[in-house]
Amino acid sequence: MPTKLKLYRTTQLIFLYLIMCLIVFACSTDKTAQQEEPDFIPEESFRKAGELIKDGYYEEARKILETIKSKDVSHQYGILAMLRIADTYFDEESYDEAVIEYESFLDLYRYHKYASYAQYKLAMCFFVRIKTVDVGYSWARRALDEFEKLQRQYPRNPYMAIIDKRIKACTNILAEYEFYVGNFYYDKGSYKAAIGRFKGMLQNYPDSSNVPDALYYIGLSYANLGQKDEAINNLNALIEKFPTIELSIEAKKRINSFDVEK
Repeated sequence: MPTKLKLYRTTQLIFLYLIMCLIVFACSTDKTAQQEEPDFIPEESFRKAGELIKDGYYEEARKILETIKSKDVSHQYGILAMLRIADTYFDEESYDEAVIEYESFLDLYRYHKYASYAQYKLAMCFFVRIKTVDVGYSWARRALDEFEKLQRQYPRNPYMAIIDKRIKACTNILAEYEFYVGNFYYDKGSYKAAIGRFKGMLQNYPDSSNVPDALYYIGLSYANLGQKDEAINNLNALIEKFPTIELSIEAKKRINSFDVEK
């Protein structure tokens, strides 16, 4: 009996030892796992993403920013991450993707302190794509709409001086496009269509630098249609508004030629 009891106690000790080993192993494994997955700190991740953006690693930065969006429970850096994602697309000239991101931000945070920035950058997504008059019309139209929205919705935004210049540039492009189309019709001999386009330009963009040319070609278009009174009226309007420019001298010559023809 003593031998059996001793064996029983030895077995118990071995069993207890094995349990203790398992507990120690589990604890050490848990600690290792914790070491492998450090606490998420959004501020540090945001800074790291900023460094990647600075070096031009936009795709890698976006992955970190997406993680911030999903894990930042305070939403402080998550909101900023949305803007930075949009900025990365803008910086790499992926403007369609940038538009989607800026619009998403504005849909969710229209009254955020950086909302005016998002609206400005949204307008710039269209403005920077204005190249030539013939292909830049649609971009100028959309950019103008977004800049005017920025003025209306965020009247205290820090971009007011820049916006005025951008709006003027957009309206000049739109006016030049109208004149471009009017001139196209004039060269084709479609004088009625040309007059309609030139007059539309004068009505919608009265401050355009193309106003003298539009008045001049309206006069010539009427002359080609045999409507000399209308031709003279528009050429005289050119002379009265812009008496010192060279085009007014040409307008006077045209009017004098009508008198000779009589």
